[in-house]
Amino acid sequence: MNSCVNNMDWLSQEPIIEETQIVETIETELLIAGGGTGGLTAAASAAELGLRVLLIEIKKAFTPLRKEIGAVGSRIQKSEGVDIDIQELVRQHVMYSSAYIDQKLPLIWACESGEMMDWYETLITARGARMTLQGGYDAEVKAGSYTRFPTGHRVIWPEGITGAKTMSEYASRLGTKFRMETGLVKLLKEDGRVTGAIAKETKTGKYIRISASKAVMIATGGYAKNTEMLKTLQPETIALTGLNVSDSAAMGDGIKASLWAGAIMDDRHISILFDRCAIMPDETPETLKRSGQPTELISQPFLKVDLKGGRFSNESVPYDFTVHRAYSLPGKCFCVIFDSGFREETERFDMAGCSRMHPFGNGAPCGHPIEENIERLERMIEEGRFIKAHTLAELAEGLGLPVDRFERTVTRYNELFDKQCDEDFGKEPHRLSEIRKPPYYGVRACAFLLATVDGIRIDQNMNAMDKNGDPIPGLYIVGNDSGGYYANTYVNLVTGSCAGRNMTFARRAARVIAGKKE
Repeated sequence: MNSCVNNMDWLSQEPIIEETQIVETIETELLIAGGGTGGLTAAASAAELGLRVLLIEIKKAFTPLRKEIGAVGSRIQKSEGVDIDIQELVRQHVMYSSAYIDQKLPLIWACESGEMMDWYETLITARGARMTLQGGYDAEVKAGSYTRFPTGHRVIWPEGITGAKTMSEYASRLGTKFRMETGLVKLLKEDGRVTGAIAKETKTGKYIRISASKAVMIATGGYAKNTEMLKTLQPETIALTGLNVSDSAAMGDGIKASLWAGAIMDDRHISILFDRCAIMPDETPETLKRSGQPTELISQPFLKVDLKGGRFSNESVPYDFTVHRAYSLPGKCFCVIFDSGFREETERFDMAGCSRMHPFGNGAPCGHPIEENIERLERMIEEGRFIKAHTLAELAEGLGLPVDRFERTVTRYNELFDKQCDEDFGKEPHRLSEIRKPPYYGVRACAFLLATVDGIRIDQNMNAMDKNGDPIPGLYIVGNDSGGYYANTYVNLVTGSCAGRNMTFARRAARVIAGKKE
């Protein structure tokens, strides 16, 4: 999303740390700030290449690695005969962004992510885990739909083993050092080069100088928990969001430190928004008394209506398209409507990625099965969040919708189902549904926020760039602190796009720093 960025109050002034305040000095070759998907991947990759690595993490524990990881050309894809057209994927990515991005970046991901995934699969299988591919469907564009690419890889973990545990322990065995509860304060520069950083122990308040002879890598996870930054850079996101599930430490520390060091930030600001946040039936995102709750049922292409009871878009679109449209609707939210035949309909919908509630066509398990979502549905009905009704009039009243308009909308929608042709919005026939079998179900819905994905502009080596578009020596940005990759919307039909980018770029940056890649 775009916004006016003239107000930079959120940036404040770079802190001045007096020499007398520094109680410890540490020397390393590579300093990594942030222990999440990107930071841990970078630490393991750099340590493999022989670099002395120190990773600082502001929390007590590492941030969990993402569950869906996107890649192209992995071993598992090849074994299943998946052959993704890289150029078409990149064209789609550029189209989603209206070409506001650096078009070389998604191409780098597409060309290098297969190697990254094979490397990660080797690590996780050594710990007894199993890699699955969310595949078994084609990538053809059907009438009224958008291209989906079978890029999602998901790990099935044995009890007690996680991605963060696997990656951190592997990096540690290779010599990586970790300082937990230690946060980045500012970067150090000498003759235009970033040479290290000042960090602070959260428990003691002590300042540490860290000299990094090779580079500093920023991977602190974006700014989704920094309300001041969000209000200034993404007011639309604030207005649309009923739940923020981002990492607690995503306060923009790495972005701010990089800006103080002379880097430049994206001027188009965007978050990963999911259209599956259930709110109370008498509230809107702007009047919430209680946070929303997620359910994949909302992401299904069921009938969706505005608060005046009318249909407003094709429901079979990428997740955040629906919430973007809701920005112009009364209350900036919408209602999702289905009947008692919803279980069978969700199978027929054949959804991709994390919205899928049934096993994939190749047998791979989904993230949140239909049974889990039915349990959530029952709890939300008891809570009064979902409305269950035996008549359409009762459902409309429960959701605060005009009864007559809503009943006419349902009648029209059933007619379109009978015709198997969506004359109004062009939805594919297999994603039309009928609303004739009571009881009926409905819920008010809005967005939930997973992460911000705009950040510091980088070149093709993940080197931070200054206002002239020149690389800042010694400063590398990965993960959700990095920019130039998304604009306008998240490409959620490229499943695992963000996590796959983060891990792929972390490995590339490690190689560049180690002198193993031009």
